[in-house]
Amino acid sequence: MTNITEYYLLHHLESVLILLLIFVVAYTIAKTSILRRLYLPVALVAGIIILAVGPQVLGRWHPELALPADFYTTWAPLPGVLINIVFACLFLGHPALKLRQMWSLSGRQIAFGQMVAWGQYLVGGLVALLLLIPLFGDTPLVASLLEISFEGGHGTVAGLTPVFNDLGFHDGAAMANGLATLSLVSALIIGIILINWGHRRGHAEKTQPLIHREKQRFYHYTIIHRIHLQYKEMHDRRLTVRKLVRHAFLVMLSLGLGFGIRAILIAIEDATWGQAGVKVFGYVPAFSICLFGGLIVNKLCYRLGVRISMTANSLISTLSLGILIMTAVGTMSLEFFRQPNLAASFWILFVAGAIWILAAVLILARRIFTRYWFHNAMISFGQAMGMTATGLLFAQMLDPKNRTGAVEAFGYKQMLFEPLMGGGLVTAMSMPLILLLGLPLFTLICGVIAVGWFLAGIFYFRRLSFE
Repeated sequence: MTNITEYYLLHHLESVLILLLIFVVAYTIAKTSILRRLYLPVALVAGIIILAVGPQVLGRWHPELALPADFYTTWAPLPGVLINIVFACLFLGHPALKLRQMWSLSGRQIAFGQMVAWGQYLVGGLVALLLLIPLFGDTPLVASLLEISFEGGHGTVAGLTPVFNDLGFHDGAAMANGLATLSLVSALIIGIILINWGHRRGHAEKTQPLIHREKQRFYHYTIIHRIHLQYKEMHDRRLTVRKLVRHAFLVMLSLGLGFGIRAILIAIEDATWGQAGVKVFGYVPAFSICLFGGLIVNKLCYRLGVRISMTANSLISTLSLGILIMTAVGTMSLEFFRQPNLAASFWILFVAGAIWILAAVLILARRIFTRYWFHNAMISFGQAMGMTATGLLFAQMLDPKNRTGAVEAFGYKQMLFEPLMGGGLVTAMSMPLILLLGLPLFTLICGVIAVGWFLAGIFYFRRLSFE
């Protein structure tokens, strides 16, 4: 027994040390002048290195130099665990504005983001119906990959991997991981090109302070929010062990609530429509419910006067997300590239998804946003094709003094967007819904919803948003 324990301890210690060494190498590479201009996340660079020195790449030519397969087996389950922590931390510590306030402050951002996300299902469905299924015999579930990978990212893919396997779409997780990686790198490259183009065409002009009377309410909430953050930062400046332990307990409580709510929903389903063979909540992964667990804990903390450390929350969330991206990219399977049909489907989906997002940014965005359309659109572009941090990076490049109000609108939009899309309930239920409704009907519904959000952005939110 002692020998077995020692073996596992030494094995995992060796894997941890290798992971840390690769992270140090990736950090050094990411800080080189070429990659620094692309703003590639260190975790992504580390993941690519892990993938490159493994059995699937280096091992095919020089097996003696590649990392052993045991290393990848050790870390492969980690992304599916860490995504629960990331989503549990998502809203912890955020000011609890009323729904109506967030709705009015970020209306057009909500409309544009929802239009893009539902449009990804529409484009994925059309591509699958017209090309992938007739030509390559792909499963209808392939239509869900664009939104899962582009909008959701590596974390969402990791959380949905059991669903891919349960539904028999075993190559789906690998394809989605590849799409998430390629879209993130492409978002950074294309985004910088678009920003330079925007400057040349005058779309990213120097901004002026918004002083109109109709903006007063917007800035009232913005100022209160900033004061609130500054107050919290004064207390959070020094991260102590006590704060870290206390916040870790809040995260664990959020996770417990999330898993508990999911268990109750599955029990209700099993006792009702599940007996007829209809399964919905059984396919909903835990991470999308952990998000609501975090919302409940956040609300309770504000009601009870419990102070949440934003520094501790940021540390736990950022560390979890960084390790998640690193291990998800590093351990993803490349077998689908060796199957011509799946490889062709991969590239067709990527090109179609990129064209849709670019069309939304360059054509549709200026019809939804009446002022600073390019600033607002580029934030959503960064998120829809990369990560939230990518969108905020573009906002910093376009509007370093944040005079357009786009960042605040985007921040509040996330609180109404994440529970549904980009890893939320709609993302989690998309594959079961495709099987339940059929791909043609699912695609039609997504198209109607996407058009509805576009029209709402033009007409309805004109009375509510302050841009």
